[in-house]
Amino acid sequence: MSGSAETMQNRDITTKISVVFNTLCAKCHEGECSGRLSFETGSHTAARHIRHYAGDTNLTGKEVREFFSLLNYMKEECAVYMPDDGEWKPENLSRFALPSNRGYFIPLGTLKSGRYHLAMVLQEATPFRIEVMTEKIETLLDHSITTLQKNHVLNFTVDESTAVFVRIRSREVLHLIALEIKPDNMDGKTKSGNEILKPEGKSGARRPRKKRGS
Repeated sequence: MSGSAETMQNRDITTKISVVFNTLCAKCHEGECSGRLSFETGSHTAARHIRHYAGDTNLTGKEVREFFSLLNYMKEECAVYMPDDGEWKPENLSRFALPSNRGYFIPLGTLKSGRYHLAMVLQEATPFRIEVMTEKIETLLDHSITTLQKNHVLNFTVDESTAVFVRIRSREVLHLIALEIKPDNMDGKTKSGNEILKPEGKSGARRPRKKRGS
């Protein structure tokens, strides 16, 4: 663990603020990282900016300072920080959702090199954008979903073992009710031999059966 990561742990960065920062704010700051850049002061003057883009005017002073610490970490380390990296479980997806339910930032844990299937089930059939990235902000997948369906299966490749994250953003309310990540053996099944979730048709609904005699 780097010294910067240990410092972040000591600052007690919460999952809530990390999700908001990495979903809404990081996209604009990822290209600014440099080992020479850091900001020791200025969180007070940035508070209005943070509250505006975070979409929450009720952020506490401590939470504003958490945003600033996350920005510093990204600029110094050129990396994503999550306090509970690798602790994602199927039953706690809501932990990684925005308060508005218009996005997610989910740690998938450390993945070995290889090709993977990412299967998702949504409560709503709504368009969204999904990105899969490494902890060093290297893009593995960046895709806009425009088909109105609730089931989705996407593929991405990891070149070397690294922590991996999923970022989902939507203009509409979106609830992720199931997520599965599986290694791919290139024949449509996982290495365990289990078929993963298949996507629905474009309409997201089953076709009605024809009546006899029609």
